[in-house]
Amino acid sequence: MANIYASPEKIQHAKRLFEIGIEYLEAQGYEVSRVLRAGKKSLRRVKKGKEEFNVAIRTSQDQWFAFPREDATGNWLGMDDVEVQRVIVVALNTREEGKEKIGLVHDFSASEVRDRLNRNFKARYAANPNVDTSHGNWISLYHKEANEPVSFVGAGIGLKFPPKDRVPLFGATSNEVEEEDLAEADESSELAAAVAEIVAEPLTIPEAKRRLALTFGVDPSAIKITVEG
Repeated sequence: MANIYASPEKIQHAKRLFEIGIEYLEAQGYEVSRVLRAGKKSLRRVKKGKEEFNVAIRTSQDQWFAFPREDATGNWLGMDDVEVQRVIVVALNTREEGKEKIGLVHDFSASEVRDRLNRNFKARYAANPNVDTSHGNWISLYHKEANEPVSFVGAGIGLKFPPKDRVPLFGATSNEVEEEDLAEADESSELAAAVAEIVAEPLTIPEAKRRLALTFGVDPSAIKITVEG
């Protein structure tokens, strides 16, 4: 999970991204409300006329997003257990260097997200039966899907379904979004996705750099690893 509390800037970004997700739904004509007693801070109930359903909002500052998996049932918590129909992911445009910070709003069907999560988990599990997804199983929005590394299985959902809206990160904000909402909504970490494929065996520094370089799309020489005993 990305540490959204690492700096005041990250906290502010997370709040604004979550708020953009709510604003997008309201612009679609939906009344947006919290789901009482659901225990899911990022869950929202939307209603428009006779149409009414649950939506999961995810934010990402590294362009990956996640749902935790319940081993006993195989359900994706925050989606399957609360009957979510749509998943809104608002990502920061971190790959568009030198440009204004923008919230990229994606609107995915829960079935599409579930299919990619299932394929991703299956690949991770095949590579490492001890893989732990209780804190989130990550998929990439914008990497092209590939079998190697396994973290890229199920990737590219943001390429197949481009952003529905692009909203400037800075501007007027409300007080609706609280930090406790964000702990669940911002379950993403590019680093976690990169190392999730590593099986339980000795790993050399060069190999670790190679795998991380593949994930970040950089030369291995740009990866710096510090080991503290």
